[in-house]
Amino acid sequence: MKSHFKTLLSLGVAAAALAFTGCGGTSSYSYVKFVHASPGAPNVDVKVGSTFAAQNAAYGTATASYTKVPAGMNEKVQVFAAGKDTTAVLSASQTLAKNQYYTVLALNTPANLSAAIENDDLTAPTSGNCKLRVVHGSPSAGAVDVYVTAPGVSLTDPNNPVKPVLTNFMFGTVTPYLQVPAGAYEVRVTVAGNPSAVAIDTGATGVPLMAGNIYTAIALDPNPSSNPPGTAFSLLLTQDQPVAGVMPTM
Repeated sequence: MKSHFKTLLSLGVAAAALAFTGCGGTSSYSYVKFVHASPGAPNVDVKVGSTFAAQNAAYGTATASYTKVPAGMNEKVQVFAAGKDTTAVLSASQTLAKNQYYTVLALNTPANLSAAIENDDLTAPTSGNCKLRVVHGSPSAGAVDVYVTAPGVSLTDPNNPVKPVLTNFMFGTVTPYLQVPAGAYEVRVTVAGNPSAVAIDTGATGVPLMAGNIYTAIALDPNPSSNPPGTAFSLLLTQDQPVAGVMPTM
């Protein structure tokens, strides 16, 4: 798996200029999901036009499914503190393509709040496979390596060396979707170049990835807003399934 850098689109407070490629009239629809990956930021509401794509979304969560929103040029996308939907903390005009799926990620700390906008490839994987992409959403982690192995495989056995699927993976980086055989996998994130320094481990029992499904995995900072404040990094696994009856486009 090769690391693939996409542009991290930074947004200033209450103003920004982001753009999607695509087209579509205002009578058509796009589909948006939201991931809250900004440690220390409060719960948020997200609007596209007059439609809520997320409400009261907490850090470390993603919307369970895509929300139908207006497609077209200059659709307004706004992020608000939850319940305070009069003054946006992030705002942009977007061009959203008809029948296209997008993931909006709020990233970085509140002082450096930014967003990444991903064009989601929800075309089906081939038989027996699933699709997986990975997001480095942990601003305090620095560069990391990512290992995806059978459950229980040692990363430090000199007689059975294991190579990471991503090396020197930097904050804000998003991989493309890659097809992998369905099965149970143990995902570990380590300090770059040091397989013994494991920051995230999904566990030796493995995470089941089902054939035909499409996933996004986001590495997250500990939650500083929990009580007591969190100390453990985590991996959020979301399922990116298209809306029934809406053929995904690319």
